[in-house]
Amino acid sequence: MRVIYVDDEKPALDNFRLTVADFTEIDSLELFQNGDDAVEWMKKHTADVAFLDMEMPGGNGITLAKRLKAVNENLRVVFVTAYSQFALDAFGVDAIGYILKPYTKQEVHKELRKAAMVRPLPAKRVVIDTMPNFVVSVDGNVLTLGRTKPEELLALLVDHGEAGVTVGEAIACLWPERTNDDNTQSLYRVTFKRLMDALKEAGIDDIIVSEGRKKYIRMDQVECDLYRMLSGDSEVAKRYAGEYLREYSWAEVRNAQLDSLKN
Repeated sequence: MRVIYVDDEKPALDNFRLTVADFTEIDSLELFQNGDDAVEWMKKHTADVAFLDMEMPGGNGITLAKRLKAVNENLRVVFVTAYSQFALDAFGVDAIGYILKPYTKQEVHKELRKAAMVRPLPAKRVVIDTMPNFVVSVDGNVLTLGRTKPEELLALLVDHGEAGVTVGEAIACLWPERTNDDNTQSLYRVTFKRLMDALKEAGIDDIIVSEGRKKYIRMDQVECDLYRMLSGDSEVAKRYAGEYLREYSWAEVRNAQLDSLKN
């Protein structure tokens, strides 16, 4: 997740940075002492969660939350305050919660887990077909990734769904002839970055999230024939002709499952 923290006191920013330093679910962290700077940054970048100090010179956290959500309606807001009476006001701007100073790592982590469960509004319609071949469409236009490893990694993430994909699992599927050593792990990181760069260019990089040691596709952010068939959609089952991601050998396990569902 991409996180920002806004507090007019630098020690408070430093404390938050140190508190979340080992949180693997945080992909990036931006710190701001000024609400105006945070708003300007948000106009050019994307964040998933904003931790906002409730009391700051020139305005409070609720006002800032409204300004930030006007730029990014999917932003999830957590207020940081020394005064519990602000809690009710927090929900007036659709905040997901608040933490009281001085907070603990566990309290911050709880809010991040809560934020990860909130379903943001999809900015673009993403349709993923897996039967018989892998095709991704964004707002009706086919996303061209080519028959490349980044595309195969995306297909693997789609196939694994809510189970997620570890580095080891990705290497075993994408490079079965290689050992899981430093060089291959470096190759995986480059492949993942290329995938995310391509998705970002298409404006849909938020469909992939990192949590712990795994990467996941946000299943609620895409329309996928695989997920529809697994949920019992008879129309998709009728269209399934015994072929699923036929360009990838590792997909045979899932193909066998789909075949058994139809029969």
